[in-house]
Amino acid sequence: MQRIITSQVMRYSCLFIMVLICSFKADPVTENEVYCYIKSIGIKNPEVVLRQAIYESGHFNSSIFRNKNNVFGFRRTMTYITYKDWKACVDYYKVWQDKHYKDTTQDYYTFLQKINYSGHSDFNYAKELKGVKIRGTLTCK
Repeated sequence: MQRIITSQVMRYSCLFIMVLICSFKADPVTENEVYCYIKSIGIKNPEVVLRQAIYESGHFNSSIFRNKNNVFGFRRTMTYITYKDWKACVDYYKVWQDKHYKDTTQDYYTFLQKINYSGHSDFNYAKELKGVKIRGTLTCK
C-alpha cells in the first residue's frame, strides 16, 4: 500500500512540475521593444507601424500573435503566416513595406487606407490606427 501511495505522489508531483513548466511564459513583449526594433531595421513611419502592430496583435495578446508570432496579421491566402518569433514578422513587414510603399512623400495612414491594408474597403483603418494609444514613453538606446 505504501508503494502505491508513493507512486501516486510521484506521478502527481511530476504532473504538477510539467504543468508549471508548460505554463511558464517568457516576459511579454513591450511596445517600446517593438518600436526600437522597428526603428533599428529602418522601417519608415515607425510610430504608425507600431500602432499597426498594437492594433493587429491586440496589444501583443491575440492568439495569432501568441501562437504564430504574427504581429501584423499577415496572411497567405486565408491562413495567417507563422513566424519563428515576432522579430521575423517585423523583418517581413520591412520587406513588404519596401516593396509597396514607393511614394514616401505620401502620408502613411493614407497609403495604408488606399491599399486596403485591413482587407475591408469600407473600413476606416487609418482612423482606427490613429486612435490606438501607445502606453508609456518610446525610447531607444
